[in-house]
Amino acid sequence: MAINYLSILLLLLSNIMLFAQSPPNVIIILTDDQGTMDLNCYGAKDLYTPHIDGLAASGVRFTQFYAAAPVCSPSRAALLTGLNPQAAGLPGNASSIPGHGGMPTDRFTIAEMMKSAGYSTAHIGKWHLGYTPETRPNGQGFDYSFGHMGGCIDNYSHFFYWNGPNRHDLWENETETWFDGFYFPDLIEEKAKKFISNHRSTPFFMYYAINMPHYPLQPRKKWRDYYQKLDRPRQDYAAFISTIDESIGRLLQHLKSLQLLENTIIIFQSDHGHSTEERAFGGGGDAGPYRGAKFSLFEGGIRVPAIISWPGHIPAGEVRDQMALNIDWMPTIAAYCGIKAPEVEGNNLAPIIKDAQQPTLHSTFQWKSGVSWAIRKGPWKLLGYPNDTSNKGPLNPDKDRLFLVNLDKDASEMTNLASQFPDKVAELTAEYLQWPFASPEDLPKERKFIKNKAFGKQITLLQPPAEKYNAGGPGALIDQKAGTRRFNDGSWLGFEANDLEATIDLGTSQQIQAVNVGFLQDIQNWIFFPEVVEISWSADGKIYSETIKKPVGASAEFKDPTILRIQVQQEDVYARFIKVKVKNTAICPEWHQGKGSKAWLFVDEISIE
Repeated sequence: MAINYLSILLLLLSNIMLFAQSPPNVIIILTDDQGTMDLNCYGAKDLYTPHIDGLAASGVRFTQFYAAAPVCSPSRAALLTGLNPQAAGLPGNASSIPGHGGMPTDRFTIAEMMKSAGYSTAHIGKWHLGYTPETRPNGQGFDYSFGHMGGCIDNYSHFFYWNGPNRHDLWENETETWFDGFYFPDLIEEKAKKFISNHRSTPFFMYYAINMPHYPLQPRKKWRDYYQKLDRPRQDYAAFISTIDESIGRLLQHLKSLQLLENTIIIFQSDHGHSTEERAFGGGGDAGPYRGAKFSLFEGGIRVPAIISWPGHIPAGEVRDQMALNIDWMPTIAAYCGIKAPEVEGNNLAPIIKDAQQPTLHSTFQWKSGVSWAIRKGPWKLLGYPNDTSNKGPLNPDKDRLFLVNLDKDASEMTNLASQFPDKVAELTAEYLQWPFASPEDLPKERKFIKNKAFGKQITLLQPPAEKYNAGGPGALIDQKAGTRRFNDGSWLGFEANDLEATIDLGTSQQIQAVNVGFLQDIQNWIFFPEVVEISWSADGKIYSETIKKPVGASAEFKDPTILRIQVQQEDVYARFIKVKVKNTAICPEWHQGKGSKAWLFVDEISIE
């Protein structure tokens, strides 16, 4: 039988054209707590990251790419919805306790957008956006899900150890699943490969949310050995970064073996800056010249490594210096995949990715995290109640309440220009207040002066506050300056699950009319009003009066940080010694996402009238 070569050729050409026209697959790789500069291609010469560097070599790398929040849940909500965290309905971290909600289900996610266009969708890795059936991945547009729902897990037992009772947290779709002793990075890698293999013939979207280098720092031994000459905690952190890189390399090789690499858009970024928390041993990450880290709105907390690769379709080995944000990925993906994008705050980055001469699409952006906020307009950036978790330099609680920088001239943000450019401060403040999620209450106020008979006298604490919230010692409680709405402004003393018990010695007996004690409630940071305030007095420091008790109680009514001053009055009392006990609620109340966990008590200015 004669072979019809023309028919075969036409069939081959038809298949090639069909393949070329098929929609691209999309993979978002999100790392957890990775520092601004922590890749070799970003300048970290002590890190070995050839596979992620390879993504940059085959695509476009951004140098001014921002997360919309400096902490996990709100940053992830912004990424998946194309909205700032406040608009996405999750301005703070979601609970890691089963039964607690997170991002509202009426927010439209990338997964829902891709699914509506015929894509198969998967979440693999960390979620941390809600722990109820409707707020878990399967309720937010993902056909398949494998991973942990809370903020972090041990990589071998898959238990959440942050606070008790310890809880197993590993799920496949809506079913709890057990892989005792199996290394979690290996598990998610294999689940990702399997999902890709099962959907090689149809377009897929995969949100690959790697839980590293977030604590606990549990890298592979081969990488611990490789970095053994580095000091800790950089040694363990670096080993974790290379563990990530090696796993991503195997995932890329899997795509290549299935001939899918050139038809797959791969987006890589960190969710925010590196952690300096105690659980991360103070932090092994590196923000390079930038100030700040996780939880901070200085550059080191929100400027993140970000790369997009799509071989043969976008430029290779190029760098973009334009400002861009994680909310931009949703409309960018929609543009590349030929999908109608929903109305979001993000911008389509495709023109910038194609042409380095295109202008920055974000002339202005606002951030808000707790009481801290920031606005960037061009090179100018204004921060309110700034918080430097990298401790690169001191912040004066009075002079640095508003902090102005010009990033073109000082990307390190070490010098506050607010006093030199008051007109620019006024301009940016006014523009910030136009943002729907801003409030006049956000504007820092001078610390209130409180006249106090105890000023300069002796105060003794029965037990010290937490070391990191010691505010210069017990004297801060009687310095005649009240704290602000920011718990770490240097004024407050913080006690984790413990009570405050103080004795003030006035030196001589004096008439006492009232004792006032100030407290802060900031539920996002697990800080609550105390259960009760107790006051007693004595002439000699040995025999004290009957205790006067005034109940307070945590309140769900106050969603934003709130200061409360409690007054306990006495009539015709003469005393030298005043004893004050402030009873911590000890555990987070039932209505709070951290119910049952240790609660914080923050106290400032015990004033005596």
